[in-house]
Amino acid sequence: MPMRKSEQIISTLFGGRILLRDVVSKHLNFILYIFFLLIMYISLNNAIEKTLLENYRLEKELQLLHAEYTRKAAALMQQSRQQEIEKQLRLRGSSLEAPDNPPAWIKSER
Repeated sequence: MPMRKSEQIISTLFGGRILLRDVVSKHLNFILYIFFLLIMYISLNNAIEKTLLENYRLEKELQLLHAEYTRKAAALMQQSRQQEIEKQLRLRGSSLEAPDNPPAWIKSER
Protein backbone atom coordinates (compact mmCIF):
# COMPACT_ATOMS: atom_id res chain seq x y z
CA MET A 1 0.00 0.00 0.00
CA PRO A 2 1.53 3.36 -1.03
CA MET A 3 2.11 6.13 1.53
CA ARG A 4 -0.04 9.20 1.62
CA LYS A 5 1.48 12.58 0.74
CA SER A 6 1.66 13.80 4.36
CA GLU A 7 3.26 10.55 5.50
CA GLN A 8 5.84 10.86 2.73
CA ILE A 9 6.77 14.40 3.82
CA ILE A 10 7.13 13.36 7.47
CA SER A 11 9.12 10.31 6.49
CA THR A 12 11.41 12.41 4.32
CA LEU A 13 11.99 15.02 7.03
CA PHE A 14 12.62 12.64 9.92
CA GLY A 15 14.32 9.97 7.86
CA GLY A 16 17.14 12.26 6.82
CA ARG A 17 16.49 11.89 3.11
CA ILE A 18 15.97 15.62 2.79
CA LEU A 19 19.64 16.17 3.59
CA LEU A 20 20.62 14.00 0.66
CA ARG A 21 18.78 16.17 -1.83
CA ASP A 22 20.61 18.82 -3.81
CA VAL A 23 18.41 21.67 -2.56
CA VAL A 24 19.57 21.40 1.05
CA SER A 25 23.16 20.52 0.25
CA LYS A 26 23.45 23.60 -1.98
CA HIS A 27 22.34 25.89 0.83
CA LEU A 28 23.98 24.07 3.74
CA ASN A 29 26.59 26.80 4.26
CA PHE A 30 23.91 29.46 4.40
CA ILE A 31 21.83 27.41 6.83
CA LEU A 32 24.85 26.91 9.10
CA TYR A 33 25.59 30.64 8.89
CA ILE A 34 22.02 31.46 9.95
CA PHE A 35 22.27 29.04 12.90
CA PHE A 36 25.58 30.63 13.90
CA LEU A 37 24.01 34.10 13.81
CA LEU A 38 21.07 32.86 15.86
CA ILE A 39 23.36 31.41 18.53
CA MET A 40 25.39 34.64 18.62
CA TYR A 41 22.20 36.70 18.94
CA ILE A 42 20.97 34.61 21.87
CA SER A 43 24.31 34.68 23.70
CA LEU A 44 24.72 38.44 23.23
CA ASN A 45 21.17 39.01 24.41
CA ASN A 46 21.87 37.02 27.59
CA ALA A 47 25.12 38.90 28.22
CA ILE A 48 23.41 42.27 27.79
CA GLU A 49 20.57 41.28 30.11
CA LYS A 50 23.05 40.14 32.75
CA THR A 51 24.93 43.45 32.46
CA LEU A 52 21.72 45.47 32.74
CA LEU A 53 20.65 43.56 35.86
CA GLU A 54 24.05 44.15 37.46
CA ASN A 55 23.85 47.84 36.54
CA TYR A 56 20.38 48.09 38.11
CA ARG A 57 21.61 46.40 41.29
CA LEU A 58 24.60 48.76 41.54
CA GLU A 59 22.39 51.82 41.01
CA LYS A 60 20.14 50.71 43.88
CA GLU A 61 23.18 50.18 46.10
CA LEU A 62 24.51 53.61 45.14
CA GLN A 63 21.20 55.22 46.10
CA LEU A 64 21.31 53.50 49.50
CA LEU A 65 24.91 54.59 50.08
CA HIS A 66 24.08 58.17 49.09
CA ALA A 67 21.15 58.21 51.54
CA GLU A 68 23.41 56.88 54.30
CA TYR A 69 26.04 59.51 53.48
CA THR A 70 23.43 62.28 53.65
CA ARG A 71 22.13 61.01 56.98
CA LYS A 72 25.63 60.83 58.50
CA ALA A 73 26.59 64.26 57.16
CA ALA A 74 23.46 65.78 58.69
CA ALA A 75 24.18 64.10 62.04
CA LEU A 76 27.78 65.36 61.98
CA MET A 77 26.64 68.89 61.17
CA GLN A 78 24.18 68.70 64.06
CA GLN A 79 26.91 67.60 66.44
CA SER A 80 29.29 70.34 65.32
CA ARG A 81 26.93 73.19 66.17
CA GLN A 82 28.21 75.27 69.08
CA GLN A 83 25.19 74.65 71.29
CA GLU A 84 25.48 70.91 70.77
CA ILE A 85 29.17 71.00 71.64
CA GLU A 86 28.48 72.92 74.81
CA LYS A 87 25.75 70.44 75.75
CA GLN A 88 28.11 67.49 75.22
CA LEU A 89 30.80 69.19 77.32
CA ARG A 90 28.32 69.76 80.18
CA LEU A 91 27.17 66.14 80.03
CA ARG A 92 30.76 64.93 80.31
CA GLY A 93 31.52 67.21 83.24
CA SER A 94 34.03 69.47 81.48
CA SER A 95 34.89 72.87 82.93
CA LEU A 96 35.25 74.50 79.51
CA GLU A 97 32.90 77.37 78.79
CA ALA A 98 32.11 79.50 75.77
CA PRO A 99 33.93 82.85 75.71
CA ASP A 100 31.94 85.93 76.78
CA ASN A 101 33.50 88.19 74.15
CA PRO A 102 33.45 87.26 70.47
CA PRO A 103 36.83 86.68 68.83
CA ALA A 104 38.60 89.76 67.50
CA TRP A 105 40.55 90.13 64.29
CA ILE A 106 44.22 90.97 64.60
CA LYS A 107 45.50 92.97 61.65
CA SER A 108 49.11 92.99 60.65
CA GLU A 109 50.60 96.12 59.10
CA ARG A 110 53.03 94.85 56.54
